[in-house]
Amino acid sequence: MDGRGARGALIAGRCCAAAGALLWVAMQVLAGDPFPPEISVSQYGLGPSGWVFTVWALALAVAPLLLLEAAPAPGPAAALLWMGLAGAAVMAVVRTDDGGGAMSWHAQVHMVGAIVALVFLPLGILAAIRVAGPLARRVAAVLAAAAAVVGLLVVVSAAGVDTAGLSAPRSWALWQGTLVVIDMLLVGVHAVAAGQSRIRAAGPGG
Repeated sequence: MDGRGARGALIAGRCCAAAGALLWVAMQVLAGDPFPPEISVSQYGLGPSGWVFTVWALALAVAPLLLLEAAPAPGPAAALLWMGLAGAAVMAVVRTDDGGGAMSWHAQVHMVGAIVALVFLPLGILAAIRVAGPLARRVAAVLAAAAAVVGLLVVVSAAGVDTAGLSAPRSWALWQGTLVVIDMLLVGVHAVAAGQSRIRAAGPGG
């Protein structure tokens, strides 16, 4: 990709990341269910304002791919991010059940999409950030470690253990929402790091 195309991809990726952050707040306000969610993040996709959830999920999944176009990285980053986008697209379009429980077929499809997105998007971002500076790599590593711990708490809470002193279902909702926030922070780190990587690649005369 030439310099102009890379700059365009960087701007578009950063705009998607910023839009995702704004939509994250907007859908909580519209749903009247501030963080941590009462049941789950997926409940934001239900009702008249569900379209905000759809746009939010797609914006956050598209952002890393655009940033990767701006600052290419060798290895599996692209494949991982495309997998993450596929999962996010399923999650964005297929709705969960109202009130939780995920008993219907479409709720289970939604859940699979969400799991794929929450696993592959962070992995893809970590692979993409390998070409970034040491600070970005360290921050990403810390966030990835936090995501691993929180992911374990999600699993334990899903097994019926009250891990946050809120009841098991509320604990699950808290940690699931926290995991989403960590993924959003990773997207933000990628948005900053991609610009720095592009500047270094261009060199003094770029």
